[in-house]
Amino acid sequence: MKTIIYYYSMTGNCERLAGKIAAKLECDCEKIIEQKKRISKGFLRFLSGSSAIRKKVGKINPVINEPENFEKIIIITPFWASSPIPAIRGFTEIYKKQFQGKKLGLILTNLGTDPEEVFLKYQKLFPESLITTSFTRAKGEWDGPKEDEKINSFLLKFDEHK
Repeated sequence: MKTIIYYYSMTGNCERLAGKIAAKLECDCEKIIEQKKRISKGFLRFLSGSSAIRKKVGKINPVINEPENFEKIIIITPFWASSPIPAIRGFTEIYKKQFQGKKLGLILTNLGTDPEEVFLKYQKLFPESLITTSFTRAKGEWDGPKEDEKINSFLLKFDEHK
């Protein structure tokens, strides 16, 4: 089954994780590019959270690899202020119909917030149920052995899900 990973990354964390998983799966990997330039460093980067809370839909560039050409799709993204980010809202708004009948995975990255309620918010954006996991910096799940364990666990769960 053909697999693709789509990711959004402002700081490089999701991009690194997407590349690592794509290498393991030997699959395509594509960045979701939001047209709005956001501040990625310093205190002002937290202003992006307000657009997530207000459920703003980001304008994104069209993807090169259309989701309809893949059976398995994994999305890797941060969340802001316990909410889906605008770029992913824009991505799902454009491609939602192409997700129907696909196996969908969602990987969230975060600094320390419990993602359980956020998974429910993301699920509302997709037509199919999501296989999910998260990587939390405060729990030491970025880089190193914990990250590798979580990747392997997610991929096993993703592969077994029907």
